[in-house]
Amino acid sequence: MSAMAIWKQSLRLTAHTASASWPGIAQLRQRLYEARFRAGKYHCGYSGRYASFDAAERALPTGLSGFDHDAMADIDHYTTLAGGIEPMPATEYPVLFWLRRALDDGALSLLDLGGYVGHAFRQYDRYLAFPDAFRWAVFDLPHITRAGQALAAQQPTPCLRFTNTVDDGSGMDILLAAGSLQYLPETYLHERLSAWRKRPRHLIVQRRPLHARHSFVTIQSVITRTGQVSFCPYSIPARSGFIDGLVALGYELVDSWEKPRSLDVPFQPECHVETYSGLYFRLRP
Repeated sequence: MSAMAIWKQSLRLTAHTASASWPGIAQLRQRLYEARFRAGKYHCGYSGRYASFDAAERALPTGLSGFDHDAMADIDHYTTLAGGIEPMPATEYPVLFWLRRALDDGALSLLDLGGYVGHAFRQYDRYLAFPDAFRWAVFDLPHITRAGQALAAQQPTPCLRFTNTVDDGSGMDILLAAGSLQYLPETYLHERLSAWRKRPRHLIVQRRPLHARHSFVTIQSVITRTGQVSFCPYSIPARSGFIDGLVALGYELVDSWEKPRSLDVPFQPECHVETYSGLYFRLRP
């Protein structure tokens, strides 16, 4: 880049920074973004900071909300891929490793919390070849589990079943929560584990946004493959509080890793999350 081009770019950046601080400009930009967000213009867009999950639910834009509707139960995406399942991303290998260790430890049952249509089971089964006695139960919402059952009818998998009752996890050997906890209240996992008579010995949390200092809830917009938009509360706990709550229930943190994905809520710079987290806990004897 020439010296003249650098000088011109510097002038543009200076003008942009200055204009953003003019009275009313920042508020106008925020209102324009919010209007576009509520009109469903952003896939995986975020808006607002709320003190609680309930507060975010009350602030949801009009239209579809959450995941319990046909627009979010898209099994065609999985059946049209080669083999019906996406290749294993490198960031999933820590989960694969700890699942293997759990199997070697004698684990024979797993609750996949928010496991959608069972794609994780099929993905991991390719590498681990679950024994015939192994049972993988997907907990999800009714529209999603019906889609999962329809897919299972096309691709019979005796080890796999679906449930709308999360407390079926009591007494299972493994609990896997992969990319689902952010769509639930911050303390949901801790409360369910606390209520269970027999907690899973192995707990794997994957693709979980955790903030370095504080907890908050925002709203996420999701554009489905059919072009419809759904809005969901999206919870991000403080990392230390999330981990300490599980330690208090008798778990020890054995391993942690990161997924290179960041989270930013426009106009809320304090909500920045640098990377998503993976965590493996084991129940202390």
